Amino acid sequence: MIKTRLFTAKDVQEIPPSPALQLTPAPTEPDREPVLILVIGSAKGIDKIVHALYKCRFAEVKEWSKLLPAFTPGKLMRSLIRHVLVD
Repeated sequence: MIKTRLFTAKDVQEIPPSPALQLTPAPTEPDREPVLILVIGSAKGIDKIVHALYKCRFAEVKEWSKLLPAFTPGKLMRSLIRHVLVD
């Protein structure tokens, strides 16, 4: 059985800085805020999730960051930033 852990941050500022994880504001859409999405696990597991999300038309594979070391030793991660409309 595969065990998963949910990582939640109260604030995006809690996530350690990394050039691949830098949040950039959408300059032409001030009503939108950046949301960081992380996929953490093995390289093969991450690849399966990224491709499954591509099939669901969630994001292009090339939109995700390269594999990076995760916060958990021995794990990797990829990130994606989406700008969402805020009310």
